[in-house]
Amino acid sequence: MSENTIKTDAIVVRASQSGENDRMLTLLSPTDGKLTVIAKGIRSLKHQSKGACAPLCYSSFVLKKIKDGFYSLISADLNESFRDLSADVELLSYGAYFAALCEMCVQCGTQAQEEVRLLLNTLYVMCRRKDSAPLLKAVFELKLMDLCGIVPEFSHECPCGEKGCFFCVSEGEVRCTEHKTPDALPIHDAQIRLAQYITESSLKDALYCTYDAEVCRSLSGITEPFLRYHLGNLPKSLDYLHQILTKMT
Repeated sequence: MSENTIKTDAIVVRASQSGENDRMLTLLSPTDGKLTVIAKGIRSLKHQSKGACAPLCYSSFVLKKIKDGFYSLISADLNESFRDLSADVELLSYGAYFAALCEMCVQCGTQAQEEVRLLLNTLYVMCRRKDSAPLLKAVFELKLMDLCGIVPEFSHECPCGEKGCFFCVSEGEVRCTEHKTPDALPIHDAQIRLAQYITESSLKDALYCTYDAEVCRSLSGITEPFLRYHLGNLPKSLDYLHQILTKMT
């Protein structure tokens, strides 16, 4: 293998058309971070690596370096396709959002072992616990916040000692009525308990716990504004996920 060629395991977090038969892939590799890859001819049914380069596929890639962070595809062998997700539009929408959010939080040129581990484990559990998607969304968002160093402080009490009933987005903490900030959102005890459990538990325990689905869904009213405030934006795939969930209700 030449010095301009690398071999890495990675998950495809984005695939967009580039020319008639090509795709531009965005990969997240535990060891090489975020990589942009041009996959020439990959849309052809005869391409041997076609099945390994679909969105959310975790594959072993051989890549030729063009410049820093930019590669061309030599070959790819599929490790895990998460096939069960593609059969369910709701689960696939969750998966697309998780992948896009993870991509947004990983910088080019940095390793991404924990981010890739979080994404792969969340997708794996969602394939096997299809009804737990709202919980897995809360787990994914809060665990990713932790990896980004922006995890909020969830407490039943305001720093002043009074009962906390508002979550202050800009401050990342729970406060009482008197000390809430203008961007504060109502938060109830069940949401706080769930957020505390997720942030304090191991990833495995958090992913496999059971919790009221409505509480899990309602926690999005806290996590999404917090992420948007600290990241500046959220992936467009979240809007699509909301549209799908609205149609399902």
